[in-house]
Amino acid sequence: MKFLKYLILLIFTYIFTVFILVFFPKKSEIPSNLKDKTLYIYYDSMHSDIILDINESRIDWHNLFPKLLKDKQYRYLEFGWGDRDTYLNTPDWSDLRVSIAFYALFINTPALIHLIYFNHIDNFTHIKKVKITKEQYRFIEKEILKSFGDNIKFISKGYWGIDAFYSAKDKYNIFNTCNTWTGDILREANITMSYWTPISYSVIYSLD
Repeated sequence: MKFLKYLILLIFTYIFTVFILVFFPKKSEIPSNLKDKTLYIYYDSMHSDIILDINESRIDWHNLFPKLLKDKQYRYLEFGWGDRDTYLNTPDWSDLRVSIAFYALFINTPALIHLIYFNHIDNFTHIKKVKITKEQYRFIEKEILKSFGDNIKFISKGYWGIDAFYSAKDKYNIFNTCNTWTGDILREANITMSYWTPISYSVIYSLD
């Protein structure tokens, strides 16, 4: 019973902290008239990704990811960071196994980056547009690139033929999730963001 009480208290504290922090985000002080670039954030009930418009990029993504992008035309790249086993074994959230979720949350597990390319995103649902400056855009690109570690290593093909998994630095756990990766990059780029974003709600509500 004592263990159960501590577990309930821990869960309550975790959830309370997540939700209270979104009301006190680190705020950007950049004037809106200087923000002439658009960043896109994909989100669902569990996850969030960063989408870049390659037309705005200074990075040659084709040469960095030849296994995925060679001889292909595209405009947008979507980047997500997350638990390796969850990514490789869960093409849909309905496929998520309890054992994988447990290890991902409570053990420091290896991470991967999920990279997807698109020609169009106009008909996408659950896309958040964020106006930013050119300097913020460059910073975000560099931070995403750093997330791959010192060497970009192809791990596996993805789910749909337009995506793949690559090695990533850092470990995944209940305090360092796919959404904290998104939130940390946005916050460090001087975009208004909660100080801790373990769930997608934290990211999207902060942007609202």
